[in-house]
Amino acid sequence: MPSQEQIEMSRYQRELEHDVQHLVKKYCRIMSWDIPELDEKEASRLILDALQTAVNDTVKAHTPT
Repeated sequence: MPSQEQIEMSRYQRELEHDVQHLVKKYCRIMSWDIPELDEKEASRLILDALQTAVNDTVKAHTPT
């Protein structure tokens, strides 16, 4: 049986995905100010890599050792 926390997080999954998509668009827009001919696919990949690193670092910071 799923825990209360798991049930609650399943409710937030779609919202989290939307937030990540918004962050990618936000940082692509910011990058385009400095790089007028921005390759959006490459920029998105770089942003997602940076977000993944941030998530990994956050997981490490919140994982008991």
